[in-house]
Amino acid sequence: MRDYVEFTGCAFYAFILLSILVSRDKTFRTPFWIFFVSGGVYGIFSVLAYNIKWSWDMPSAVFERATSTIYALGHTIAKLYVALSRYFVMRSHNLSENDWRGSLIVAMMVAQIVIPTIACTPLAFAQPTGVGREYGPPYLLKIVQAISACFYGSYVISGFILTLLAMRKLRALLNTASLSKDHRKLSSARQQLLYTIYSACLFLSHSLKCVQQILFVIANRDSDFYSVLYILYPFINDFAVFSSPIVMLIMSSKLRRCIFSIFSLTNQSTPTIYTTAT
Repeated sequence: MRDYVEFTGCAFYAFILLSILVSRDKTFRTPFWIFFVSGGVYGIFSVLAYNIKWSWDMPSAVFERATSTIYALGHTIAKLYVALSRYFVMRSHNLSENDWRGSLIVAMMVAQIVIPTIACTPLAFAQPTGVGREYGPPYLLKIVQAISACFYGSYVISGFILTLLAMRKLRALLNTASLSKDHRKLSSARQQLLYTIYSACLFLSHSLKCVQQILFVIANRDSDFYSVLYILYPFINDFAVFSSPIVMLIMSSKLRRCIFSIFSLTNQSTPTIYTTAT
C-alpha cells in the first residue's frame, strides 16, 4: 500500500515540476524555483531508489547503493541552496530574486551531483564476499555513512543559522512594511514571508531525516535500534520529500495557477465530437 502511495506522490510531484518547467512565467526562472525543481528531481529519485530494488549481482548492488546515496545527498544540497537563496534575498536591499549569475547557478547544479559522487568513491573499491550480492570490506560502507552523516550534520547546523538569519531579516522587513503605506512594499513583504515560512518548514522536515541518518551511524552496533531506524526510514524520507510540494502548493498562489493552467490547456486541446440526431 505504501508503495502505491509513494509512486502516486512521485507522479504528482513530477507533474508539478513539469508544470513549472513549461510555464512562461519568469517568476519560475528565479534561483529559488530552480532550486525547488532540482530538489524535487533528487527527492523523487531518492524515493524511487529506495523502493525499486533492481540489483542482481555485486556490482549492481554497489551501484544501487551509490545512486541511492547520491540522490539523498543531492536532495539535501538542494534544501541548503533554498536556505541560502532565502538568506541572500532577505539581505539584499531591493529583495531581488535575480541577482545570481547564471554561471554561478550552473556551478551549484554541478556541485550538487559532484559532491555526493565524491562521497561515494569508497564504494568503488568494494569487492564481492562470495555470498550473493553482498560486498565488502564492511568499513567501506561505514566510511560512506560517516561522510554522509557529517554532511547531514553540517546541513542541520548551517540550515538552522541561515533560516534564523533570514527570519530575523524578515521580521525587520515586516516592521518596516507595516509602517509604510506603499502597497508594493507590503505585497513584497508578504511574498517574502511565504517563501521564508516555506524555507523554515523545509528545514524542519529535512532536519528530521538528517538526524535519522546521523543516528544510523551512531546506532551501527545496536542492532535493535538500527532495525527501528531502518523501519522508520521510508516514512521519514517521504515526509522530507513530499512536504516540499505540499507546503509550496499551500503557500504559492502562482504555483496553483500554473498547475490549473496546465489542466485548462489539456481540456481545451481535447477535441469535441458533435453528433447529429438521426
